[in-house]
Amino acid sequence: FDAAPASAEVLPAIRAATKLPVIFDSGVESGLDILRAFALGADFVMLGRAFHFALAALGPRGVDHLIDLLARDLIANMGQLGARNLRDLPQPFDLSPL
Repeated sequence: FDAAPASAEVLPAIRAATKLPVIFDSGVESGLDILRAFALGADFVMLGRAFHFALAALGPRGVDHLIDLLARDLIANMGQLGARNLRDLPQPFDLSPL
C-alpha cells in the first residue's frame, strides 16, 4: 500500500493550479508514457533513467537506439489515437485505464 497518489493521478490538478510550465518525470519508459504525460497536462517530459540504462548498456549507440525506439513508439501511439501532433491528443484524458 502506497500512501501517496501516483504522479499521473495528480498531474491534471497541478496543471489546473498553475500557469507555469509543468515538467513531468516519474517512471516514463515508453512513447505511450510520454503521450499520457502530455495529455494529462505536462509541458515537458523527462526520461533520465531510461537514457542512463541505454548509455550504460551500449554507450552512445544505446542512446541513439533508445531515441529511435521512443520516436517509433510515440508515432505509433499517436496514430492509434488519431493525433497528428500533440495538440490533437484527446482532452480530457481518461485516467481509468492507467
